Amino acid sequence: MLTHLTPDAAIATLTLGILLIYLELNRPGIILPGAAGLILTLLAAASLPAHTLNPNALLLLTFASILLILGLRTRPDPWLTAASTLSLIAGFGLLTRSPRVHPLIAILCGLILGAGTTLLTRIARRARVNKGLD
Repeated sequence: MLTHLTPDAAIATLTLGILLIYLELNRPGIILPGAAGLILTLLAAASLPAHTLNPNALLLLTFASILLILGLRTRPDPWLTAASTLSLIAGFGLLTRSPRVHPLIAILCGLILGAGTTLLTRIARRARVNKGLD
């Protein structure tokens, strides 16, 4: 059943799962969004290897993840946000060789994850500063 997910559906499911995990991290204790997000993320990750994956796209997604992690540790820079978001979009768009990921899905999911992660990072950083933790 997992091998029947198209790459578009897998990437959309992965994005939804990560957003649900973000919701759980933002509002801890609800439990249901985090559990559902983990299940959706694992299902999407399990369905992708059924398609021929492009190693260059995996490198782009790894690069985007590193940039997003750098954004957690340093003051968010607009260039860092743009580079990570563009890497996510390119990585999603080139992820599978056949069938290809639809460009609209790659753009939407890349924007949601890239810009959304940066926005949540800025909110968390501001909250830590207001509490006097940083």
